[in-house]
Amino acid sequence: MAEEKRHLGKCFDCDGITELVELDVDKGTKIMRCQACGLFHFYKKDFLGRWKLLKVSKASGLESAK
Repeated sequence: MAEEKRHLGKCFDCDGITELVELDVDKGTKIMRCQACGLFHFYKKDFLGRWKLLKVSKASGLESAK
């Protein structure tokens, strides 16, 4: 039985569904990708614990880490 992803959001550009790509608890960051247009959304936690959108980009930034 395939379980539906729970970390879903809304795309900034096309209002499509975004899925979680990477979550870094230590740094307080997450990267989400739009399923429709492929844009990557970069978030960081603020001091109140809410997610703040930092930038939206075509490149994920994961390639440079590998």
